[in-house]
Amino acid sequence: MKKDIWTTNQIGDLTGKVFIVTGANSGIGFEATKVFAGKGAQVIMACRNQSKAQDAKQQILREFPDAKLVLMQLDLTDFSSIESFSNEVKLQYQRIDVLLNNAGIMTVPYGSTKDNLELQIGVNHFGHFYLTMKLLPLIDKTPNSRIVSIASIAHKFGKLNPTTFVYDENRKYHTARAYAQSKLANLLFTYGLQTRLEELGSKVKVLAAHPGISRTNLGEHIKTLSYKPIRGLINLFNQSQQEGSLPGIRACTDSSAKSGQYYGPSGFYEMKGHPVVTKSTKRSHSKELQNILWEESHKITKQDILL
Repeated sequence: MKKDIWTTNQIGDLTGKVFIVTGANSGIGFEATKVFAGKGAQVIMACRNQSKAQDAKQQILREFPDAKLVLMQLDLTDFSSIESFSNEVKLQYQRIDVLLNNAGIMTVPYGSTKDNLELQIGVNHFGHFYLTMKLLPLIDKTPNSRIVSIASIAHKFGKLNPTTFVYDENRKYHTARAYAQSKLANLLFTYGLQTRLEELGSKVKVLAAHPGISRTNLGEHIKTLSYKPIRGLINLFNQSQQEGSLPGIRACTDSSAKSGQYYGPSGFYEMKGHPVVTKSTKRSHSKELQNILWEESHKITKQDILL
């Protein structure tokens, strides 16, 4: 029996819908933006670097001249920037059909956000937590709306340690552990948000996805990838950023998707392949860890669900 292979051809007309994509100027965020715009959606490209965002917009317009693309400034390292972005969106738009929490950083040197959080957990989780809470009332008012977060295979190695959330220049730092923690946090947040919204009777679908191992610029800080033999070996098991974008795109658009689902590649160890529903670790489904992260997130951001 032939497997049912999902492709972007199965996405219907998105005209009239409003999508927000964080980190839309590069990698899988760029590829997702291109697909959504090509199907008729208005896409808000929420990016920190507006020059790069403008270049990305022009590149998409060359392929889709009628694409509805809006550039908006968003710096996920700065709560005040997230506040300004959210207020501007709520002022200009009456609906948000999909919020794709895509932007992320990986194994960067130890540093802090504007609000004194460790960079990787600050951008990958707390920035998106703040953004989601601010936009949630508008998302909730939009019929058939979704919130999708991009996680990673790395979540399998993640452990939650709230003592590492705040930046401390004297702390020992392991870049890969910090990244894995931030990706575990993406899933704990997804499942925790799903539970809370369902308890409130909200119809918003909350999903997650991961790109497998994709050829993007996300791994530029991984020193071993600078060695050609290792890079060549990795290239045997990875896929293009366009292919890596498909699990997230499917989570955002598949009419059969259910809240709480997690999409990833279908192949060996989920490194590459067609987008399918997959499973995350037992740890990511821990109610205890979900609640700990939620409490810490509320304490740090001063944000919570207000519908």
